[in-house]
Formats: sequence, structure tokens, C-alpha cells
Amino acid sequence: MSYRPALRPGAPLLRRDATHLQIGTSPGIVVADRPGLLPLLRLLDGVRDIDRLEAIVRVTVPELEGTAAAALAELRAAGAVVDAGGGAGRHRARARRRVGFEIAPGTDDVAAAARSILAAAGVAQLASPEPELLVIASFGEPARSVYERPALLGIDHLPVVVDEDRVRLGPLVRPGRTPCVGCHDRYRTDWDPAWPVLLHQLGRRPPLPRVTALDPLTSHAAAIEIAAEVLAHLDGQVPRTTGHCLYIGPRHDERTSRLVAFHPRCACDLLSAA
Repeated sequence: MSYRPALRPGAPLLRRDATHLQIGTSPGIVVADRPGLLPLLRLLDGVRDIDRLEAIVRVTVPELEGTAAAALAELRAAGAVVDAGGGAGRHRARARRRVGFEIAPGTDDVAAAARSILAAAGVAQLASPEPELLVIASFGEPARSVYERPALLGIDHLPVVVDEDRVRLGPLVRPGRTPCVGCHDRYRTDWDPAWPVLLHQLGRRPPLPRVTALDPLTSHAAAIEIAAEVLAHLDGQVPRTTGHCLYIGPRHDERTSRLVAFHPRCACDLLSAA
């Protein structure tokens, strides 16, 4: 994909004074004006590639002939100009990626909001039967059997647990490569020996029809964090829930992150050797 310059999205092009232009207001990027620069900036709509722009400059902005590429390079380095083709390419790449959701009763609102955000970000396949990443949403701690199938099939999966008045994300599991939910449970058992007994009871609870303790703002905040983790994974970044659990709530602006390392009594890291 060729470089297609565009002014940074949403940023107005303004005259600051007789010798300076300004792109944007947050806080804005100030550039020294020069003959022909303003007409050039007005051409940057992300449709034309650099070769087409230089051809137009030769006819309409002769003052910048031979220097347009250098001027655009300076503006790009300053953040005033971006590559419109790069954003489109990322959306196309996301459209090909496959995400799945397993949604338990009581988590519908959180999951629906997360799916809506992901769709707006260009993720088109959100109900894939063969996902690259599976989001497993449960109301309260689920029976650990829900994580067994993706682990055995080598499917990356993100646990999302709506727990009373907060939501836990993670750890995001890449089987054999990152700590798993079993590691999380063993570490919790280290400081709470009754956790296996409690977990057995929690996994047998009948599903509840709706969440009553989770504030709507916290629910939407959790959806944003879920979408951010999924997008980071799809874009080849390292999500924050890799080797960590992220807790959202009870207030929508409260975040707590806890480390989850490979536990010495968990064999999940042996999967990569197998």
C-alpha cells in the first residue's frame, strides 16, 4: 500500500499568525508557513498517494516543486500528517481475523458492548467457530471445564468474569506460552487454602438471569477494556492481561492489576514442549 498523506484525523487546519500555521487544537502542532505550504496541506485528504501529490504540486504549487516530499516528511515526523493507507490496511487486516465469544447468562450487556466496539474498530468476524481468540464471559467463577477445550486445542482465550460489583479480565491464555487459569487458581490457593473448595461450589451455581450489583458505567468500562485487550492481541501487541489479571470496579474508573506467573505446580508451560 503506497503512502497516502492526510492531516491527522479530526484536526482543523488553522492560520495562527502571519508566519505560522496550526494543525489541531489538542494542543495543536504549530508549523512555520512557507510559500505553497497551505495549498499543499489542503490537498492532504488521504486519497492521493505521494506520487500523485507531487504531480499536482508541479502544476498548482510550483513553489514546492521538488520539496513537497521533504515537507511532508517533516510534518509526518511532527505528527501533523499521517498515512491514511496505514489505517485502512489495519482495518482490512482486522476484518480477516477471527474472534469468538462464549457468553453466559448475566454477561450479555458487557459482551454486547465489547462486540459493538470491536465491530466499529474493523473486526468483522465476531462469531467464528474457529477463532484465533476466544472471549469466555461468565457470571461469577465458572466451572474450570470451560477453559479445558480451548487449552487442549491451542486456542488463545481471554476469561472475563463478572463477579458481584466488578469484572475480572484475564489472564489471557496462549496455551503453552503464557500462564493459565490453573496458575491463577494455584496462586490463589497459596494464600487461601479453601479456594479449591469454594471454586467447586461456585462452578456448580445455577446461572442467574441478569447482573444486579454491577454499575452500568462499570459494565461499559469493562467492555472497553475487553475490546482493548482483543485489539492488542489481533494487532500483534502484548495485551495487559498477558500474565496478569485486570480488575475493573466497583467504580468505573477503578483498575487493579495482579501478576499471574507460571505456577511451579501447574504443567501448562509443558504444552509448548509437547
